[in-house]
Amino acid sequence: MHLARLQGPLQRAAACSSRPFGAVLRATTTTTTLENRFAQLRIASPAAANAAVEGRRYASVKSQGAYRLKSKKTIAKKMGAKKTGDQYVIPGNILYKQRGTIWHPGENTIMGRDHTIHAAVAGYVKYYRDPQRHPKRQYIGVVFNREDKLPYPVSAPRRRKLNLVAVPRKTEAPVQETTAPSGIPLSVTRHEKVAEKAEKPKEVVAEQAAAKSEERIPLEDGNSIVSSLIKEKLRSRQISQARREARNLEKEEELEARKGTRVFHLQKDYSYRESNWEIGRLVGDAGVIPGSEKTESRKAKFRLRRRKRTVYFRGLKNRKLAKAGRRDEYRTRVREKRERRLVQRREAAAAVKASMGKIAAAAKAEADKGKGKGKVKA
Repeated sequence: MHLARLQGPLQRAAACSSRPFGAVLRATTTTTTLENRFAQLRIASPAAANAAVEGRRYASVKSQGAYRLKSKKTIAKKMGAKKTGDQYVIPGNILYKQRGTIWHPGENTIMGRDHTIHAAVAGYVKYYRDPQRHPKRQYIGVVFNREDKLPYPVSAPRRRKLNLVAVPRKTEAPVQETTAPSGIPLSVTRHEKVAEKAEKPKEVVAEQAAAKSEERIPLEDGNSIVSSLIKEKLRSRQISQARREARNLEKEEELEARKGTRVFHLQKDYSYRESNWEIGRLVGDAGVIPGSEKTESRKAKFRLRRRKRTVYFRGLKNRKLAKAGRRDEYRTRVREKRERRLVQRREAAAAVKASMGKIAAAAKAEADKGKGKGKVKA
């Protein structure tokens, strides 16, 4: 309590108590006595009185500039484990701080960009190893029940909160409406007739191409084996070229058929109109038709890029299947060619063997005749 605040009340109390003996004298004596008493206490001002009663407080912590690190030491990074095994955590709690992947994120945990592992769900911490996943790595996971052990068996259902089990959801295909409420069809497809061309089978085209190649390059002089090999090589090259041309022709026909297919959609005013995407589809991919690779505006450029990406991902499976089919066809051709070569070699070896046998038999017959004549002369 401040003594300066008590000075006024004490003076009034002293004046009231000494009033019957004379107002003036008693007031002066009271004032002098109080002043003497305060002088004896050596209190010069209210601030000094407050400081004398309350005391002086000094700083208990050094300033920032006075803090110095010891030599060969750095500021502590506070790495290591922040939660122990079987300890309860909530989503976002830090489980382990590290530099590098000393511990890897396991079940129901995530790892930040500074390699800190956090809990993704509320549960209990588990430190474990998983030899099936990696032979040497150590993992940190979170389970919903304290008695659970990690890793979970591969064939076991995935554990979830509230004892739920993952069950495949039954999905039904959405019903696509084809007609409007008034009974009018929502879209109309029109196929333009394309002039059909008389097509020849691929085998016939290949045979004709091979015959033409043989007619163009007659190889009769020189070694017969070399000439046959050259003929076979040219024949296979011509056949592959004919097949490539036939494949390009099929692509052109598909493009023409696609251009001839027009799809019209029902509008609000009960009129049929083509969408912008359908109109752009008639042009074809960029680079196929001259001038289509250049776009007029920025929006058209993005629209073309988006459409190309969509077409690419839709046709990715078909391209893979076609590539696998061509690979199988090539392997079949190589196998058949190898079998034909083996058969030809066997036939040639048999013919050579037969001719050598005939020559040996003729020589033996001549030798026998010579022996018989010699005996007769003797």
